[in-house]
Amino acid sequence: MNRVAISLLVFLTALSGLIPVLALGKNSSDGAHEFYFTRLAYTENGTRGFGRSLGNTYTCPEFGGGSFFPPQGVGWSMDSPGADCKFMGAVHRLTGLNVFPNPNMIEILDDSLFKFPYAYIVEPGGMDLTKNEAAQLREYMLRGGFIHADDFWGLEEKENFEYQMKKVFPEYSFEVLPLSDGVFHTFFDIDEIIQIPGQNAGCYGGPTYERYDDREARIYGLRDDKHRLMLVVTYNSDLGDAWGYTDLPLLPAK
Repeated sequence: MNRVAISLLVFLTALSGLIPVLALGKNSSDGAHEFYFTRLAYTENGTRGFGRSLGNTYTCPEFGGGSFFPPQGVGWSMDSPGADCKFMGAVHRLTGLNVFPNPNMIEILDDSLFKFPYAYIVEPGGMDLTKNEAAQLREYMLRGGFIHADDFWGLEEKENFEYQMKKVFPEYSFEVLPLSDGVFHTFFDIDEIIQIPGQNAGCYGGPTYERYDDREARIYGLRDDKHRLMLVVTYNSDLGDAWGYTDLPLLPAK
């Protein structure tokens, strides 16, 4: 399991001043867990997108490991449920946190979102937020919520995601996070930004980037006026594939 992923996805919540989650979501079974991997369902290209059904109550068959590769969704549910299961298992093993072991999928407009201080957005290059979704995300982040956006590539997708976030925060802009930023020195000390390829490139060769117009992996942040980090963006990298296919030897731990 790569160190960037663990540090960014778990311990940014502490950096954002968030508290352990003891509340329930639609897909959670009890209130005893400290951390949920909450995946946001967003509007994509003017529709709900092609994601896995929100009614899914998938139970991970092997918490945190095993060579299971279940069928996955696309769009907002890309790499789920396998990535969610395996990543939470790794977080549990490496940190000792009592994590909710199964996928936790929530629509942006579902008010139960406010019970979960960490949320994950995948493939936001195709995101197309409605006015109400933008307002809900703004309220969520201003109230202390933290979002990690992952798995989008190239200038066109980056431009779209920046445009979508301007709907949420017209007054703020993305900034490149330097390695000296405290976010890289919480649970682990991160001393390099590596490009994490998708499963095809990782296992079958080829370039680690997916778009020729911008090939460099960068990590962006979005801060409020108190300098609190509300959003971290892993651009030109695919953490979801690294989690979902972590059992394959062609995707090494680093």
